[in-house]
Amino acid sequence: MEDVLDVYTQSYDGARVLVCMNETTKQQVMEVRQPLTPAPGQEYRRLYHRIWRRMGTLAAILADAIPGIRVVKSFAQERRESRRYNAESADLLEQQRAAGISSVFFPFLSLMTGLGTILIFGVGGYMVVNCATSLGVLMAFTGYLYQFYAPVQQFGQINNRLQNCTTSAERVFEILDTDVEPVERTDGVVIKPLRGKVEFRDVRFAYEPGKYALNGISFVVQPGEMIGLVGPSGAGKSTLVHLITRFYEIDEGQILVDDHDIQELALRSFREQIGVVLQEPYLFHGTIWANIAYAKPDASADEIIAAARTANAHDFIVNLPDGYDTIVAERGQTMSGGERQRISIARAILRNPRILILDEATASVDTETEVMIQKALERLVENRTTFAIAHRLTTLRKASRLIVLERGKLVEIGSHEELVNSRGLYGRLCSYQAELSKRTAW
Repeated sequence: MEDVLDVYTQSYDGARVLVCMNETTKQQVMEVRQPLTPAPGQEYRRLYHRIWRRMGTLAAILADAIPGIRVVKSFAQERRESRRYNAESADLLEQQRAAGISSVFFPFLSLMTGLGTILIFGVGGYMVVNCATSLGVLMAFTGYLYQFYAPVQQFGQINNRLQNCTTSAERVFEILDTDVEPVERTDGVVIKPLRGKVEFRDVRFAYEPGKYALNGISFVVQPGEMIGLVGPSGAGKSTLVHLITRFYEIDEGQILVDDHDIQELALRSFREQIGVVLQEPYLFHGTIWANIAYAKPDASADEIIAAARTANAHDFIVNLPDGYDTIVAERGQTMSGGERQRISIARAILRNPRILILDEATASVDTETEVMIQKALERLVENRTTFAIAHRLTTLRKASRLIVLERGKLVEIGSHEELVNSRGLYGRLCSYQAELSKRTAW
């Protein structure tokens, strides 16, 4: 094989595999050699592993179909989902039949013990009738026999239970082996209040090795600036703001907040000074009051009402039958999108963050509601470092600067007027939206 960097063997799914690292492509090429001889009990363990996987697949199908029942019904796909479930269920049944040793051994063991009991009662009863023994001896003998049968049956089930425990424990170990969230440092730097300066220095981040979602991002945001993040879908806008909140750890480079490396900051104290308004706001099951107060549980009544007024939410809340005590259903499904969004904005206002992140906060509402939300956001962004993601470029005209991303790279940065005049990617996006608006109006 040409340009081979390294060759080694390893076992994979019961077979000996030759792994070759190609010098030119840097890719692994695997060639299956002879099958491995299964170790004692290994084949039995594989059967239970497959059964466990099939059970997980069944649960995943239900977890998909039941929450998405409206989509299923709207596209009349009930039979398709039923077929999926039935197919996986039949596959599970087939795998359980493959593990037939347990379905044959245990009934056979029970049959033998049952026949033994019948035999003892038959012979013993005959001896009692013919005065060859007493009834007490027969009852004592059967009692001792039952004490013998119970451990034998339990001993016969040890392997079955052990394999069940082993395969079930794999999922537990998968969770334990996952990368943990950034650990709260005991010696982390506490900055209260944050000024809001944010700096990216040649930041690279990848969800999968070798595929950068952000590649070499560098810029500086001064305290109080409003930064608009623009670019096609998949350009890395949401990833960038997730790195600021440390939902993910960067692979290379540095992110500085108030001239401190973000990894050196006390995580809890830092996140307490960040506010996030998402495109799909999440409301918890409970009262509207509790949902607003979630950002600051010890807030006073005046603070909560003031936050609701600032978010243009107070008027519609007091018109509800129970006002602020109105129960919000799971995920806020009993409320409109605009109402959920304004409650989410009120929650962010109550937090009084120094760094604010707006992720498509007005994308899924009607025009009238968008105007009300925009007014609330204008109050919210005052004197705060703000990162706003929006596909409607008109909503970013008041931004101090715009950062344009494409395929994970920063391609343009500047004000709205500067970028329009430069006739780059942002200028093309503006012309596309202007043309689309004309066609819609026509």
